[in-house]
Amino acid sequence: MAYLQNKWSEHARQASPARRYASQREFEADWIYSLRRRYRVSQEALAVMANVSVTTVQNWENPRSAKAIAEHNQARLRDIERDLWIKAHVTLLDPCPPYIQALYDLMSASKDDSARALADYLVASLPADDAGRARLLHWASLTHSIGEPGSARARSLSEAALDALTGADTQLSAAIENEILGSQFEDLLQLPAGESRTRQGASLMRACERLFQRDAQPAYLWNALEVACRAPLESRDVFRLVQVLVDVQGVAHVSHRIRNEARFEAARQVLESSATRN
Repeated sequence: MAYLQNKWSEHARQASPARRYASQREFEADWIYSLRRRYRVSQEALAVMANVSVTTVQNWENPRSAKAIAEHNQARLRDIERDLWIKAHVTLLDPCPPYIQALYDLMSASKDDSARALADYLVASLPADDAGRARLLHWASLTHSIGEPGSARARSLSEAALDALTGADTQLSAAIENEILGSQFEDLLQLPAGESRTRQGASLMRACERLFQRDAQPAYLWNALEVACRAPLESRDVFRLVQVLVDVQGVAHVSHRIRNEARFEAARQVLESSATRN
């Protein structure tokens, strides 16, 4: 079965999809547009990646276009999506342990079963107090996410990675923390609204708060607030984080950012609602 045909079949089997489409062609057009938007790729850039003309990409994104997307182009789109996903989630930080390099090589070669098997073996073998365990858990979650986004195994590994973030005050540990948090935030934004997205958002918010408690860096609190806004989590979580930020940075600075940055729209609404009630 062609790649987008398979994606359409998966969508059609959902009991409560986030969006309903009038036809497979409409679904395909939205899928390609969403792919570009998700990874910030222009039509021109996608045309180069797929080795087609810009007009062809425009036709792909036109739900009224009667021309079907050829199977070989669907295969290219599958490979492009995978490459973009890896670039968005994966960073080979130095020093890079051999087992991390091995996982990267397997994922890049589309050997997902081998990557998952190696990751699961390493997770079972690496001591719980090993300094590299958080990084390994993160990579193990990637091997499961790339083949089955939002799977229970991927979620459990990502949550374990966040829980295992160490307090080592080194440049590498900070870089690994940022890699894990950034990757988990990207995955969060791709999850449909529902229990899984709420649960992962709450876990990520708590991880950011723990890092703030450890390092007292306001950036972690802003990260936690963005997660709470975009998951979205309950209004009380948003309000609580805003209050902590006000205590740390002052009401003028916090209010200015919330008013002017679109990612904090939910926080602005919560504050306006609170002001109205008061």
